Amino acid sequence: DTAGGAAARETLMAAATHAGIAFSNASVTLIHGMSRPIGAAFHVPHGLSNAMLLPAVTAFSVGGAPRRYAQAATAMGWAAAGDDDATAGSKLIAGLRALCADLEVPSPRQYGIDRDAYFRLIPTMVEQAITSGSPANNPRLPTPEEIAALYREVYE
Repeated sequence: DTAGGAAARETLMAAATHAGIAFSNASVTLIHGMSRPIGAAFHVPHGLSNAMLLPAVTAFSVGGAPRRYAQAATAMGWAAAGDDDATAGSKLIAGLRALCADLEVPSPRQYGIDRDAYFRLIPTMVEQAITSGSPANNPRLPTPEEIAALYREVYE
């Protein structure tokens, strides 16, 4: 075991601790509620199903809290401090799409999920997402039809 490996593990443990603290002080939103049914029905790891949804659900949500999303874009280095909220929000969405592409996050189709099975389960996944309570914490409250449309959008 090398010293670099120990340092990397220490950094990862600190990051995981910070994530746990953040989750303890914030509610999960639409992305989380929508990811659980994908994982349950198609055995997709939870973090991956969240990543599959992240750009599309962020694009849907940004109008509900434009300043907060602009701050996130600036914190990520994707927007300049002088960008207006709409510009910064667009840069956040573009940055998330690029990040997911760089990390080779697959779509549900690319992951190997059968199209017919996925589309047949959309009504059930919508119901489960809503039942989770997570969509109620989203900055933009989705209708069941909007959740279904997001599931369809991310498939390809």
